[in-house]
Amino acid sequence: MSKIYLLPLWVALIFFLASAPAQAQKSKKRSSSGVSEYLDDKGNFASHLWYGGNFNLGLSGNSYYNLFNIGISPMVGYKIIDPLSVGPRVSLQYNYIKGYGTDGNIHKVHPISYSLAVFTRFKFFRSIFAHLEYEYENAEVPYFSGPYLFYDATLAKIATERISRDNLYIGAGYNASNGGFGYEILLLYNALSSGSSLELPFLLRFGITYNF
Repeated sequence: MSKIYLLPLWVALIFFLASAPAQAQKSKKRSSSGVSEYLDDKGNFASHLWYGGNFNLGLSGNSYYNLFNIGISPMVGYKIIDPLSVGPRVSLQYNYIKGYGTDGNIHKVHPISYSLAVFTRFKFFRSIFAHLEYEYENAEVPYFSGPYLFYDATLAKIATERISRDNLYIGAGYNASNGGFGYEILLLYNALSSGSSLELPFLLRFGITYNF
């Protein structure tokens, strides 16, 4: 079986192992303190949550086309214990491209990309943490013929395609917060980056957090 297809199972195993101590502790509380303690524990779920994400905005261009992109990537973490947290992360990216097509006319195309991810974090110190994340990415990209957007006469529009891939990010970050709002910087390495791609395997993220 492909390693990529094993990744969701592997991530699920991490969640199970990480949450096992917390579940055992909850069971112990329920058995020793009765129903009222159990209800108190369930009601305290929100205090274990922290929130974060990043927002990106970009503009670039050349003699053949201009590109504008905007995206948002929210995430929610659950503190199993104070240093260890797990949670989901989603990302949505909108691109607006205006440029010359292969038919000699100016065209506009609006590719939309998204990704779904699960992550786990562990704080080594108050501000330094390790980050492990599995991500499924689905990106819409336009076809190019040289520097020109490829115009499909049959479809009467610029041709695009969707490319999906799995990413496995491993790295560390710095978070500046005192339990309230703060900012963070992460340096991540994509262990599943293709050697045949010109894309660098390193990723730098900037974001904000609350209650981390």
